[in-house]
Amino acid sequence: MDRDLLFILVILALIIVTTLELIYINKKENKTMKDTKERFDLEKITKNIERDYKPVNIRLTSYEQEQEDNAIISYDELVSQMNNNKINYDVSYTHEDDDISVKKIDVDHEFKGELHVSNNRTGLTCMSYEKEEEFLKALKQLQSTLVR
Repeated sequence: MDRDLLFILVILALIIVTTLELIYINKKENKTMKDTKERFDLEKITKNIERDYKPVNIRLTSYEQEQEDNAIISYDELVSQMNNNKINYDVSYTHEDDDISVKKIDVDHEFKGELHVSNNRTGLTCMSYEKEEEFLKALKQLQSTLVR
């Protein structure tokens, strides 16, 4: 009987030691997980970036600087640059419903001050009214699909 009792006590002691060891390991893992969580706290990092961020100017190469200086970023800049090239418009048409303005370029008069272009010499042909209307409808349909 003494051997059986000793055997049961040893098994019970091993179970208690193993349980305590598992609890210790679990606490240690929880602590390391908490430390890594604190290290990678995104809110704290975001606040630090917002508070301490200072933009740094980069050095552009001569090619990049030229592209930056000559770039047309918006439609308004494009129109203002085209007006500097003195494009003459012949007829203007505004659609009642959509406030779309369509302008016909006058090719019979001077363009950029030195070039004279004529419809007769270049062989340019204008679209018929029906084709222009079909083209305008196609553009409106494209615009409505792009807006969605």
